[in-house]
Amino acid sequence: MAYNGRKRRRGRGYSGVLIFLFAACIMLILSTTLLFNVENVNVTGASNYTAQEIIDASGIKAGDNLVRMTSERMADKIEEKLVYIENAEITRSFPDTLVINVEASVPAANFICDKYILLISRSGKVLEQITEPKAGLLNFMGTDPKGGLLPGSEFESEDEHKTAVINELMEYYAKSDNAAEGVTMIDVTDRSNISYTYDGRIVVKLGTINDIDYKMDFSREIVTKQIGERTEGVLTVLSDAQRASFLDKDSLEHNARVYNENMAALEAAQAAENADQTETVTQTSATETTKIDPIME
Repeated sequence: MAYNGRKRRRGRGYSGVLIFLFAACIMLILSTTLLFNVENVNVTGASNYTAQEIIDASGIKAGDNLVRMTSERMADKIEEKLVYIENAEITRSFPDTLVINVEASVPAANFICDKYILLISRSGKVLEQITEPKAGLLNFMGTDPKGGLLPGSEFESEDEHKTAVINELMEYYAKSDNAAEGVTMIDVTDRSNISYTYDGRIVVKLGTINDIDYKMDFSREIVTKQIGERTEGVLTVLSDAQRASFLDKDSLEHNARVYNENMAALEAAQAAENADQTETVTQTSATETTKIDPIME
């Protein structure tokens, strides 16, 4: 009898599991069909777009199922279609509400190209193509944009290594509101010899992107506190990033003048040497030819 009791209890246990699984399947079916469908969409955050424009860009429609929808994909659609939204985050509030939180794009830099300018956000998003640089932003030259970049896409350079350099520089300047103060141009034409111009009068040569945060802070300390407010010249951060050398405008002009004088003297000496060689060849060719008289019989 004890054996039969255990058998009955085991049977009731199996029945309970089956009932639970059946109920779970029913709930799953209902949750993806009849239950948890979108009836309300709340839009939060600041942007230049209306709530309806944001909802339309997401592709969300009344009656869409909260369980089945892919919130990441809908957020990507918003960021792609609405250029001046930097980030979109979508969360579900069961049973029937969807919340869209957006963050506006903030213009951070002008990427100056040969025939146009790209307006770039803090995160490196292409906002639009313009003809004149926006005031108060960082200015980059030598970025070499990849062909076919459209507003809403992430900036890419033809040189993928240069893209990484630009992103690291943008991240550095985004860390502090004061970091870009006085910086009039950043030149990444040669990614192994990055430079920036401070106050339109001091060119700061940084070398490679290695230790860029330290190089930036180190060079800024020098140009703002150790060099005169009207002094022009070139500051070079040396390869160990612990030292720097500075040549003011007069020294640079003196060095250029000495170089030009030396080159002129070298060219004059070379010309004189060539003239001597030409004269020697002419004298040799002008040597008298011996005349042989005919033999008379």
